[in-house]
Amino acid sequence: MRRTAHAILAAIGAGMLGCNDLEVCGSTAQDITRDDGSVYRCVTSEDCPRTSRVNVCVTDVSPIAECVSCESSRCVTIIPEKC
Repeated sequence: MRRTAHAILAAIGAGMLGCNDLEVCGSTAQDITRDDGSVYRCVTSEDCPRTSRVNVCVTDVSPIAECVSCESSRCVTIIPEKC
């Protein structure tokens, strides 16, 4: 009986993961530009401008939320793409 209950709970949990809003299938990078259209330059990701709701990217893996990064000395916003 206990084994059956665990199997049912595992199946329900696996089904819920399939509908997860956090699932990301990749990301796109968009330049962060100044008012005159020029790109912000950087040495590290912390140099890039961002709002209080946007974090600095901490890994090279596609993020689950928008973040900023320094790529090839230019500031970019990394935007996750949901599946």
